[in-house]
Amino acid sequence: MTPDKENELFQSIGQIQATQTSILNEVKQIKTDLNARVDKLETRVDKVEGQLTNTRLKIAGASGLTGIAAAITSELMKLGGG
Repeated sequence: MTPDKENELFQSIGQIQATQTSILNEVKQIKTDLNARVDKLETRVDKVEGQLTNTRLKIAGASGLTGIAAAITSELMKLGGG
């Protein structure tokens, strides 16, 4: 191999290594961005789940009170009508 060809080979190898390093850095940045997005989504899901649980508790509480009120009204009607 001539010195010129050898020099070209080493330059090509250097360019390939630089390209690989650049690609690796881009992949790392994409991974970091995706992880950040997933973390944000998980936070939002946790918040929505918390709100849903609170809503369910409120509905259950209201339903329970409605049931108690209906039972009391029924008993009062029995007592008053009987």
